Amino acid sequence: MVVLRMRDASGEHWSHLLDAIEPLRAEGLHVLASRRLDIARAWDLDGVHLAADSVPVEVARRWLPDNAWIGYSAHCAKEAQRVAAQGASYVTVSPIYPTKSKPGARARGQSWLNEVTSGLDIPVLALGGITAERVPEMLSAGASGVAAVSAIGAAPEPETAARSFSMALTEDD
Repeated sequence: MVVLRMRDASGEHWSHLLDAIEPLRAEGLHVLASRRLDIARAWDLDGVHLAADSVPVEVARRWLPDNAWIGYSAHCAKEAQRVAAQGASYVTVSPIYPTKSKPGARARGQSWLNEVTSGLDIPVLALGGITAERVPEMLSAGASGVAAVSAIGAAPEPETAARSFSMALTEDD
């Protein structure tokens, strides 16, 4: 799954990108739009990823098809539980480790990740400073999976980096 986060992109830019990745979608790539319900709906994407300053999860749930994935960036256990009750499909929690994507944000660590995942009945994805080598730690701390920004997007070879994550996530399967 990929969440496209292009806050300042025009509709034309979205259109060109979504047309370009359509063959990947046909092969099973799930695509969500970050904070853009209009884009998710207009291009029949798999869903949307929301944050505290986005529309509420329950509004997105009413606006999108029943099978749409609605993700949410949570920053504490209470917030994750609240959006799960509102219909979120999954939450990301961050930052687990220091990350250039959120300079100055306090890294919360594995014990906090375990606290957030405890008793939550939707998947939790660990985010923030996550590398392929850290995937087993995240899974053992209760995460259902991981999300990566810099580790893939800023990698010298993004495809190789993405494959490393894929292998780390499927090693025990």
